[in-house]
Amino acid sequence: VSKVLDLFEEEHIVEHVKEITPYLEEKLDALVERYDSVLERRGKGLMQGLVLSRPVGEVITNAQKEGLLVISAGGNVLRMVPPLVIEKEHVDEMIIKLEKALLA
Repeated sequence: VSKVLDLFEEEHIVEHVKEITPYLEEKLDALVERYDSVLERRGKGLMQGLVLSRPVGEVITNAQKEGLLVISAGGNVLRMVPPLVIEKEHVDEMIIKLEKALLA
């Protein structure tokens, strides 16, 4: 356990998450504004969810076809749990794939 905490400190993981989280939230909030089927964004830190007005299962399947792994959190919440080392370009790539999954 000590080694994990040492790595978090050495790699500035907590600071990185605090830097990336607002960017991720901004991008997900834009999806709420852009798509009627995306009702709301929920979450804390990098663990985020989108409340959908359509079955989440089909969006998960569509996302997997795009190479994006997402999960459900209940019947209508699409959950994203990216790695703590995610960068802004990865968020952008995720959003592109997520939009394709929502439109399919």
